[in-house]
Amino acid sequence: MARRLSHLGAFALLAASLPGVAAPQQVPPTASIVGRLVDVESRAPVGRARIAILGAHHEFASDSEGRFVGDHLASGTYVLQARAIGYAVGSWVVQLGDSETVTQVFELKRLPYVLDPVVVQRRLTFSAERLRAFDRRRASGRGYFITAAQIEAEHPHALVDLLRNVPGVQMICAGASRCTVRMLRSPRNCKVDYVLDGFPATNSTSPDMATVGIIGIEVYRTLSETPLEFLRTDNVCGTIVIWTRSGPNEP
Repeated sequence: MARRLSHLGAFALLAASLPGVAAPQQVPPTASIVGRLVDVESRAPVGRARIAILGAHHEFASDSEGRFVGDHLASGTYVLQARAIGYAVGSWVVQLGDSETVTQVFELKRLPYVLDPVVVQRRLTFSAERLRAFDRRRASGRGYFITAAQIEAEHPHALVDLLRNVPGVQMICAGASRCTVRMLRSPRNCKVDYVLDGFPATNSTSPDMATVGIIGIEVYRTLSETPLEFLRTDNVCGTIVIWTRSGPNEP
């Protein structure tokens, strides 16, 4: 028996001296971060956030409750960074000791919502478009204009009642209801042109026309006064433009 024990002892010493046979080593201690991401104002969990531990090459996501775990970390100082849709990037410095587990709630701030400006444009009615064009031509200083307020104040029965006081216009009447218009700077017996709601109406309009529904009148006494939109090649006698309340495309 003594001889056998001596042999075993010699074998143990031989094994210890052989190359490649090392004594067991201790596992280095590891640390971890156990965290939860929440909204800084509502305290609601922030799920599906992308989390990175800078310097440790650790990346992972928070769960639906905002929780996450970063483990197998050596002791030291780390920067933990979190990104979530609708939130500003959050960064925190975390110090870990040997085998330490840091449990912490991390708060994210919402980004302010900046919306593109919304421009709402209301389509003008036909009457509003005509009124705008009427006012634009009136502001140009060319021609003579009779507005809806003036028409209402005059209480006229026929167009002749509004035209007889227009400078540069002469009313020639044969009886009470048969009148014609003559522009004083035009040749004698020169017949003026009429435009009704934007359409030529010389053959269907006269000074005896009733004023019911008329909301504006433009009087152009010469060729040079007449805007291009109302000008015709044979227009040398002046033009009277009449606007009514119920023009085309009006409801």
